[in-house]
Amino acid sequence: MPFVIAPLEDVKGVNGYPEYRNTLKDLEREAIKRANSTWTGQVQGGITPQGNQYGIGPFRKNDMAADTTAATPSGSYSFRRTATATGWADIFNYTTRDDFIQAFAGFAFLDAALQYSQIRVVMGQRRFPIWDLQEAHRYEKFAVILKSDAAGELVVDPKTTIQIRGYVETTGTQRIVPLGFQLFRRADLVINET
Repeated sequence: MPFVIAPLEDVKGVNGYPEYRNTLKDLEREAIKRANSTWTGQVQGGITPQGNQYGIGPFRKNDMAADTTAATPSGSYSFRRTATATGWADIFNYTTRDDFIQAFAGFAFLDAALQYSQIRVVMGQRRFPIWDLQEAHRYEKFAVILKSDAAGELVVDPKTTIQIRGYVETTGTQRIVPLGFQLFRRADLVINET
């Protein structure tokens, strides 16, 4: 899967980074196409869908928890990961809930110190090549942007296992936030406090 490492300021629009905008557009088109075929009879709505609509919103940390049930996750989860040993470790390892489709555009690393040197992604039966993050050491904060030509591969169906692992070179805490969005069939899944 092709990817680009970029300074976080560029990704957030400071320097007009078209690769990220194009990735999001392609990803949204693919995710909506997937939702229309998965949830027949429902149409795209806004952030709070009504009736026979599905909604589109940001990733929430609780929806990426290690909860494999269809029930609402309990407890408080975080995009902050603490590594206590070097070597391969889970960043995210969960199964998408029945009423969610997730679409990944990349990952933002929000701390100045990079603790992971490589990332490995498995989405369902798809195993992607390992990404080397060494280039990111030249940026204070950065994002890994997945190129738009792979957009269809980055849309994850309901009840799909996602495992994102990183190779820890330096122990400590790293904030890793997924970039992209998720589609959901029921508004109560995202408006209630969990």
